Amino acid sequence: MNKYHVHVYPVVRVLVPDIEADSPEEACKAAEAAIDWNQLFDRQISQHMIEYADDFHGFLVDEDGDTEHKRSTAYDAEYKPV
Repeated sequence: MNKYHVHVYPVVRVLVPDIEADSPEEACKAAEAAIDWNQLFDRQISQHMIEYADDFHGFLVDEDGDTEHKRSTAYDAEYKPV
C-alpha cells in the first residue's frame, strides 16, 4: 500500500466589515489587504467571522518519498486530475 500526503483546499468565507472604497473592485482589494492570511490560518486566531463553506477547490497529492514532486498530481473538487 502506498503512502500519500494530501493538501486539501477548502473554501472559506471571511467577513471583513466596514471597508471604505471608491468602487466594489477597490473594496475587494482593500479587504484582501486588510488581513494577514498566514496569521489568520496558521495560528487559527481571528477577530473576523470565518465559516466553512462546505466546498473544496481541489487537492494536491504528493507521494511520500517523491522529494522532486515528479509524481505530484492536482485534482479538482470532483477528484479528477487537472
